Order: sequence, then structure tokens, then C-alpha cells
Amino acid sequence: MSVIDISVARASRDKPDSDCVRRDDDGRELGLYALSYSMGRSTWSLEVWAYSMEDADNRVAAIRESLTLLGQVHSIIPA
Repeated sequence: MSVIDISVARASRDKPDSDCVRRDDDGRELGLYALSYSMGRSTWSLEVWAYSMEDADNRVAAIRESLTLLGQVHSIIPA
């Protein structure tokens, strides 16, 4: 029989999965934030990495001001 520490389970329950968190070159933690936009009758989504909800909000503001289409991606090379 396994014993589960309820306090540990509760503490980890509201944390993001490990693939939704990463560290920058200085070791600071980044979280993955979801964004959405509407086009016609459809809603689309995209992701942005940010240090906090405030940082994510600032990134959205910067996107609104300066977003530019660079072109179609033809290949992704795994890191």
C-alpha cells in the first residue's frame, strides 16, 4: 500500500506541468502563457513565455504595437 502526503499533493496540484516551465540563461523561471484572438467567427490561440503574469501582459502590449509577419516557417530544427 502506498502512502500519499496530502499536503504535498495539495501544494503541487496548482503548479504547471514541467513542460510548461523553463529557465532562461540566467536561471530565472519562465512560465508558458496562453493568448487568444478572434478572426471572423473563429478564435485562435498562441503561446508566449514570460516571467510573470505582469510580464506576459507587457509582452501582449508590445505585440499589439509591433507585431510583424516575417514569413512562413518551412522547417524546425530540434535543439
